Amino acid sequence: MKIIKTIGLLSLICFTFFYTEKIMDMAILQDDIMIKLNDVKDKYYVEPINAKIDGDYIIPGKIGKEIDIDKSYSLMKKNGYFDEELIKYKEIYPSISIYNNYDKYIVNGNTYNKNVALIFIINNKNVLDNILNIIKSKNTDITFFIDSNFLNSNIELLDLINDYEIYNYGNNGVYTMDNLIIFNNIIKNKTKIDKRFCLFLKDDINSQNNCSNSKILSLMPSVNGDYNSIKNNLSNGNIILINNTYELNNIIDFITSKGYTISKLSQVISE
Repeated sequence: MKIIKTIGLLSLICFTFFYTEKIMDMAILQDDIMIKLNDVKDKYYVEPINAKIDGDYIIPGKIGKEIDIDKSYSLMKKNGYFDEELIKYKEIYPSISIYNNYDKYIVNGNTYNKNVALIFIINNKNVLDNILNIIKSKNTDITFFIDSNFLNSNIELLDLINDYEIYNYGNNGVYTMDNLIIFNNIIKNKTKIDKRFCLFLKDDINSQNNCSNSKILSLMPSVNGDYNSIKNNLSNGNIILINNTYELNNIIDFITSKGYTISKLSQVISE
């Protein structure tokens, strides 16, 4: 008999909690702040855009967003009134993304923003000072890929360029698993920059598989050339490999004159 009473009491308590919660949910839904949030949620909804895939190549899509109803309501409720400036959002990732296609080569950055990335491969010291002087004088950005053989003998160089994004270029563009582990860790320990990208100038199945298995994005330059190549091919999201540093001043001036922002590689690639 005691067991039956206990079960009955527990059932009553559970029902009371359930009923109370439902009452509270209904009250929140009828709250003026919540009503207004639901009225404007479609206005602020941004649909995600899938990445574009063409065989082994991919171009990033775009993350969408929607109102985070619970966070927005909680903030506004504390103030006691609806305030659009307090709206909080949550991201909606595209179903086809560069982050679920590590086996593809990224051949261009996000085409929805008018920015580009300049990249340069470091395998000697000859032109580095000139590049840094130009970049600093122009108050712009560049991303470095550093050859692992060169890095092995010039670790101190990372301190000189750590104001910029730095990534591993493998052994002259060849990535083994040992290379990825050792040199990505060296770069991270010295610069705090985590592994993100492998750079390829041509298809390399074995190296690309190693990067893919390590959850590192593989990319190829959109434009690989001199001033004229860049002038004739410049477009949103370009990944521009600089191979003629003597034209760097003119390249930067041309890009900015066309209204483009030169950004970090990670920003240009981001969805």
